[in-house]
Amino acid sequence: MSSAPIRLSPAQTLVITASTPERLEIEATWTTGGGPPPMHWHPIQHEHFEVLSGELTVGLGDAAPRLLKAGETLDVPPRTAHRMWNAGDQGCTARWVVTPALRTAEMFRAIDRSGSRLGTAARLLISHRAEFRFGAPRG
Repeated sequence: MSSAPIRLSPAQTLVITASTPERLEIEATWTTGGGPPPMHWHPIQHEHFEVLSGELTVGLGDAAPRLLKAGETLDVPPRTAHRMWNAGDQGCTARWVVTPALRTAEMFRAIDRSGSRLGTAARLLISHRAEFRFGAPRG
C-alpha cells in the first residue's frame, strides 16, 4: 500500500506505506530549514522511528535534544512528551510505526487539508484527543 504524500508542515512530508487498525507504517521525510514542532504526546500509542538517511533531531521530555543517525532507532512509549525535526543541513528520512493506529492517518490527512487555519486546527485537536495532545502529560 502506498498513499499520496501528506504534508504536515512545510518541512515534513509523509507517505503511508501500510495501515491496519493495529499498525500504521509511514515513511517520513524532513527537508532542511524546518524548526522544532510543538512538544506533544499520545495517550495510548507507541511510536517507533528508524532513521533511514540523514539525521533526525529528537526532543524527549525535558532532556536536551539529541541526534539519531541513519540506522539508529527510537521507541517512544505512550504518555511520553516528544518532538522530532531535522536540524541538519541535508534531508532526513525515517520509517515511523504507530501502534495502535487508531485514527492517526485520518488526522494526518485532515492536517494536510487544513493548512494553517486556526479554527480547523482547534477542531482537529478536539476530535483527535485519543491520538494526539500538545504539551506534556500530567501526573
